[in-house]
Amino acid sequence: MKKITGSFVLATLAAAVITAPAHALEHYVALMAGYYAGPSVMGAVGFTDVFTKIPIAFELEGGHSWTNPGDPALARDVFINNNDGGDDDAQKDGSVWDFGLNALYPLNQTYGPVKFFVFGGPRYAHFDGHFDYVGGNEDFDVIANSWGLGGGLRGVMPLGKGFSGILQLGVDYYFPTSIYGHDATYYPNDSNINARAAQEAGDPANYTYTYADATRAVNVPRLRPRVMIGIQF
Repeated sequence: MKKITGSFVLATLAAAVITAPAHALEHYVALMAGYYAGPSVMGAVGFTDVFTKIPIAFELEGGHSWTNPGDPALARDVFINNNDGGDDDAQKDGSVWDFGLNALYPLNQTYGPVKFFVFGGPRYAHFDGHFDYVGGNEDFDVIANSWGLGGGLRGVMPLGKGFSGILQLGVDYYFPTSIYGHDATYYPNDSNINARAAQEAGDPANYTYTYADATRAVNVPRLRPRVMIGIQF
């Protein structure tokens, strides 16, 4: 349902741009780098003067972040089994591809040459966490696709003709989503598929891992601040 809702929001905003009054649109390109639960890069294409009487702009963005995927030992328990072989030398890496559509509105407040804009819109993120258990003969990926909403504040300072610097602060919130790894899938309502049973000493008797355990095991995007700096031209 959330995926359908997200698709509808994206389509509605895109249609607003397409059906805007016909006149010459100004556009820009932004390239940024910073932090988004790890080192991150992002690019965006924006269109200004979409409406003749409303100073609103629309922007398509896409980014990639290198992030800590989570706890290898717990991820193995939740998605595969309680075998501990290779846990002591487990290797891990994670990435998030994120995409969004923003509406931007200029603020009246300025500080010298710096202009400020508020922005916000729908978000989509693809999380991929890879775990490799050296000596344990096991490796697998954990995948999650999330829809959400995000927004923030952007400062733009002219540096030259048609060239500006950008400082952007934002935060994205992603709705709970299914988490898949190996052949197990965990859902927010715990209608899970092939959920693993806990077998280690000290675990509750007859305990089966839940969605809450899966979210503790891997760092699927949920609430993520973003700090970016870059250029716009």
